[in-house]
Amino acid sequence: MDGVVIDSEKLYSLSETNLLMNYGVSFDDSDWAFIKGCTETQFYDMVYKKFNPPIKRNLLVSKGRKMLKKTFTEKLGYMEGFLDIYSKIRKHYKCALVTSTGEDLVNHIDTILNIKEKFDIVITSKNTSKHKPFPDPYIRAIKLFGLKASNCLVVEDSIQGIQSGKAAGCPVVALEGSFSRKDLSDADHIISSL
Repeated sequence: MDGVVIDSEKLYSLSETNLLMNYGVSFDDSDWAFIKGCTETQFYDMVYKKFNPPIKRNLLVSKGRKMLKKTFTEKLGYMEGFLDIYSKIRKHYKCALVTSTGEDLVNHIDTILNIKEKFDIVITSKNTSKHKPFPDPYIRAIKLFGLKASNCLVVEDSIQGIQSGKAAGCPVVALEGSFSRKDLSDADHIISSL
């Protein structure tokens, strides 16, 4: 979803940076590589393991959700080209939204963009016990569709998402933007725009 369907990666970065700098947290490139495509729990696990900010976790999570929802409400939109390609694909194929984002935030995004109505299936971090880079989210979508993995196509923008789709047995197209072309080299095909 993030970085493929909705133009949210820069909004996550803005919100997370603004929130966490108040607690002495500053991410390097390897942190950002992990963060893109991870769940909220994975994100805060990393923050507390690496930085141990001086604030209770549940309070920081609450502040983070509030800040992110405010930022999304003010600035969130679809990725450039998504609505055009979606209208063509939707006429011929079933579509699933498979995201590491939590259900609460997906519901908030839905109030802004009516995103759920565009997909036959929506898989959030709530729907599987293992998340990207594990194959579980894509396997769940494949099973719900009653298809073979080889008959599905995954479009991803993150390293964790590519690993998840490949591990599920699907061909994967990577969209440049969140990562450079060389970082996406495990995908079957790389595109620079939708």
